[in-house]
Amino acid sequence: MKPLLFLLVIAPLAGQTLGGFEPFTQQENGKSWIFYDYADDEAIDAPWNLLNSGDPEIYASFTLDFGVSLFANIMTSNGFFVGSYADARINTVICDVFIEDINSFSDVEFYILAGGTFYYSDFYVIEQSGWVGLQNSFSRDRWYFYDDDQEFIEVDLTPAILSDVSEIGLNFYPVLGLTDEDGNPILNGDGNQIFPGDGRVVALDNFTLLPDLTAPKVAVSTQPPSAKITFTGIEGMEYTIQTTSNLREKSWTNVGSPFEIFGKSSTNVPMTNRGFFRILSQPFYVEAP
Repeated sequence: MKPLLFLLVIAPLAGQTLGGFEPFTQQENGKSWIFYDYADDEAIDAPWNLLNSGDPEIYASFTLDFGVSLFANIMTSNGFFVGSYADARINTVICDVFIEDINSFSDVEFYILAGGTFYYSDFYVIEQSGWVGLQNSFSRDRWYFYDDDQEFIEVDLTPAILSDVSEIGLNFYPVLGLTDEDGNPILNGDGNQIFPGDGRVVALDNFTLLPDLTAPKVAVSTQPPSAKITFTGIEGMEYTIQTTSNLREKSWTNVGSPFEIFGKSSTNVPMTNRGFFRILSQPFYVEAP
């Protein structure tokens, strides 16, 4: 149903966690997330396991053409997703979202509440119903906030901002109620305006906080019979050096075992002939307690 990420099984940590991963396998965790319905200005426990499958999720349904939010705060998953992202070196948020009916859906955005201010990502325009993965970087993607004049202003999410994250989630929006070319409501047989999104469902799964996923820059120097591979590693990532002589995808082989490195790394590897090298990077995932 949804893409399942590589999971490192280690003891969970308290508070915001690099690699923090919530698959909603436990109903208690799912209900600790919050469903906010703009239609009635009400926040309730998020409904859990929409599809009644072995791979559960949390979900929300639209009322008329009002948006909904699914989000985490200090009470969610034992506070796993709030706190100082700067100290934990969190740079990326990824998740899977489900859209029941793309024809009644408009768009979705990430948001955070930090230092009492809401910050919003760009909208993601989804083109088909079903599950899709979303990813956003706090440093490389654009973020915005409303200033005192309610103008939408682009802003850099500085370490100072990211040191006090008290809420993170997604806002989902349906299409607006139908109107004719003059702006008059289009009515159904009962005389009520038609709202295509009313009652339609959106869902969230595999919510994860990760380091910067940008591939590291690699420098290669040779002095036969070896080559020197140099790059800078970051916390929360595992790296594997691979080599090939012909660039065919299935011809890549590992050089040694996967390893972790924080900071600059130089590794000498055997090289008997001309060849190519690459670094595979894989984040670690820590499941929320």
